[in-house]
Amino acid sequence: MELQNLALTYGYVGVFILALVSNLTFFLPAPLVVPVYALGVTHNPILLGLSSGLGSTIGEFSSYFIGLAGKKIINERYENQLEIAKKLLQKYGAAMIFIFALTPLPDDLLLVTFGIIKYDLKKAFTAMLFGKIILNMIVAYAGRYSFSFVLDIMTSINIVQIVFLAFFCVITVLAFSKIDWSTVFKKIGTSYLGNMEKFRVCIRLGGRDI
Repeated sequence: MELQNLALTYGYVGVFILALVSNLTFFLPAPLVVPVYALGVTHNPILLGLSSGLGSTIGEFSSYFIGLAGKKIINERYENQLEIAKKLLQKYGAAMIFIFALTPLPDDLLLVTFGIIKYDLKKAFTAMLFGKIILNMIVAYAGRYSFSFVLDIMTSINIVQIVFLAFFCVITVLAFSKIDWSTVFKKIGTSYLGNMEKFRVCIRLGGRDI
């Protein structure tokens, strides 16, 4: 709560600090959406997106370096699984980081994986930065154009509706947290490599259906 107050009090600088601290690791969660949304009413949404996006990106890369530090230990235990992931991520890694940064998907866990495979730091940072800036700009613009509407709704609904909305949000967050993202990546990688092999065979056979 004190970090949120810091963001609301000091504007762009406060949002940058909040974003940096709240994304340092997944052990230090702090809601960034609320202050960015609220400040969108009175501050420039583009500058809010830049400051919070940069802070988020710098903080998120603590996860990348955690993966980099544990590379040797994890490689020894999961060498085969990591080889599949590496083939997929080296080709589509930047796009994947951008999508995860732009959505509520767990980008900190993704960056641990990228650290383990020693993915290009500049590419990863750039993709994350663009995703975070766009995400926070969207939130800030949403605050600018919908804050009064949302406030009217919040002041008109009853306690039962508030409880229902809170319950729905909690269930959604829990559902995302229960997904085994490593299994998802492995299935995507296996499917992609299999399809590429079929494509190569089709080329060699002159385009005949296999």
